[in-house]
Amino acid sequence: MAQRNGAGPGQATPTSGAGAPVMAGAGAPNSGAGASAGFGADAPVAPRGWVGHLRMLGPGIVLALASVGASDMVTTLNSGAEYGLALIWVFTVGLLLKFGLSEAISRLQLTANRSFLSHVTDVGGRLFPIILLIAELLVGLFFGAGVAAITTLIVQALFPVLPFWPTLVVLLGSAVILLWVGRYGIVEKAMVGFAILMFLGIVALAIGSVGDGDAQQTAAATIMPVYPRTSLITVLSLIGGVGGATGIMAYTYFVQEKRWGGPSWKSIVRVDLAFSYILVGVFAIAMTVVGGFWLYGQGHSIMSNDAVFMIGDLIGERLGGWAWVLFLLSFFAVTYTSLLGGFQGIAYVTGDCLRVIRRYPHQDAPEHAMSSKTVEFKAALVWLTACTLVLLTVERILGFDRPVTLVLVYAAISSFILPILAIVLLLLLNRASVEPSLRNGWLSNTVLVVCLVLFTVLAGVQVVETVAGLL
Repeated sequence: MAQRNGAGPGQATPTSGAGAPVMAGAGAPNSGAGASAGFGADAPVAPRGWVGHLRMLGPGIVLALASVGASDMVTTLNSGAEYGLALIWVFTVGLLLKFGLSEAISRLQLTANRSFLSHVTDVGGRLFPIILLIAELLVGLFFGAGVAAITTLIVQALFPVLPFWPTLVVLLGSAVILLWVGRYGIVEKAMVGFAILMFLGIVALAIGSVGDGDAQQTAAATIMPVYPRTSLITVLSLIGGVGGATGIMAYTYFVQEKRWGGPSWKSIVRVDLAFSYILVGVFAIAMTVVGGFWLYGQGHSIMSNDAVFMIGDLIGERLGGWAWVLFLLSFFAVTYTSLLGGFQGIAYVTGDCLRVIRRYPHQDAPEHAMSSKTVEFKAALVWLTACTLVLLTVERILGFDRPVTLVLVYAAISSFILPILAIVLLLLLNRASVEPSLRNGWLSNTVLVVCLVLFTVLAGVQVVETVAGLL
């Protein structure tokens, strides 16, 4: 995961004529095998062979942990409680579609050393950045409060003597400080550490849930895939329920920070993304197993953070105190990395929207390059922190103690981003000016059209469910 020294991560490509980025080609100075397009002669070179590919894993791990949060834990546990293991295929379909969306947006990033929002200006100027800025500001308004509150409640469950507000401020402050003063590489290493705790813990709990009891045998009998005829909404919600929209966009900034660019990096990105969605799939399946083996057939449903804590108590009673602690530690890893990765991703996208709107059509000039060091990125962090503290203060004053509801509101708003992404990628990646090896093929176009239709329907479903949950 090491990077070579050289130009800053956001350094723009040279321009020609009216400012159009010039991608490194056969005659460019950095056109050697595997060189990153537009990053200079000392840019990292794409490795060959599986060992080299695996050594480059990193951005995908950050994406996986940023994309999985408390709402996904509620969704997967509830799927196991209501349907056993029968809907695992639904998560798989959803992750395959999101892999297709992520792979497409990553190919766009590899075409030139420009940020995702800079590419988007090619098909509408400031229009899409303005739309995305509004969406991201609304996401930021609700995201931090729900996730920070749940993370704090988990720490309080482990250490009951800790007061709520000081604990929340410490957790929130640690995430913001790490993002403010740390480079991307530092955040990536921290996320890898949390990934080990999170996924090993969750898999251990899933394995520990397997037993000879009647409930486990009943749940195991549901392994055959089924379609719940009584609820199309259930299927649609599960397809879109695991993995975040902002994270998909944020991945392009991770790629830019790593200084990957050009067709030679396409296979690296695909392996990295495949590993990312395998991790998310392992999480979804493990949580479904836990929910199914402990709750299926007993009339339980998981619709709130209190119910998630109930699962932990039940596991502790049956397996012992170690399992209860492991469950809460895994739950903490899920929510804290969602807070850290979510703030990072939202800050990248929000900051880049601000940068492009302010600087267009000169946003690709080197002095305006996007990175985690820019004033726009840090302004977005300030917005996220202020919204988190203000919203939680208002919530506590008014007695509205439902942090999971805040997460659902955030999910409803962010659900509209996926259809927008599908439209933008269909427009940008079918242009003749795109390098042929990075251009859309029939399979990618098909996946993007399916994503457009499906996630548009899901956005409507998410809004209906969120409004119903607030009433």
